[in-house]
Amino acid sequence: MTSHSKDYADSGRRRLYLIRHGHVSYFDDSGRPLDPRSVPLSADGEAQALALSDVLKDVTFDRAISSDYPRAIQTLEMALSGAPTHVSTETTPELREVRGGRLSQIPRDVYSTEVAGAYHLSLQPEAGFLRGERWNDFGERVLAWFRLILADSQWQNLVIASHDAVNRVLISWLMNGNLSALPLLEQDHACINIVDIDRSGDDSSITAYLRLLNFTPYNPLKTGERSTVMERLAQSMSRM
Repeated sequence: MTSHSKDYADSGRRRLYLIRHGHVSYFDDSGRPLDPRSVPLSADGEAQALALSDVLKDVTFDRAISSDYPRAIQTLEMALSGAPTHVSTETTPELREVRGGRLSQIPRDVYSTEVAGAYHLSLQPEAGFLRGERWNDFGERVLAWFRLILADSQWQNLVIASHDAVNRVLISWLMNGNLSALPLLEQDHACINIVDIDRSGDDSSITAYLRLLNFTPYNPLKTGERSTVMERLAQSMSRM
């Protein structure tokens, strides 16, 4: 009897692992903001990143890439510390987090809209994140780099460690072809997302399957947490 079932094992489908960096403190003990370009992981962030290593211990990666900010580099190195084979890690400035403006210039009476609701403003491409980098410029930066990664046919398993808004851009674009879902894609510290991507010749024929979203091995059920990422930031700023 002849089987007409399709064998999908050799379909060219590849797997992308997207990680957000572990916890950091963006304010010093006196409440003053720190330079987000240089802050390292906190002790909690290191523990969160190490929790990822147990999840990824049986995965062999072809490429491992992070933002060139210290917190992303640390997270990737710790997450891969238990990997079965060594893979050289790469860094790129194209994966840097969306750049905010000066927090001191945002009046407290607009925190609920401009800070807690900052990701909803991404639906207005000319708007700036926290009065800084424009959303359309940020999206173009990240996606121009990512298209080059998709054009590289040499990898089957790729891990990227970067930032909250970067992950949101990539996941929303892979799912919808645009950034319309960005405000709804929560990315907690040291979370992992898995997306399967069908190999294709151009952007218009990309097919992606979301396998896992915002999984945090140190707190799988998100116990005790109902606030969004930006709501937590707004709360921290209100205490300054």
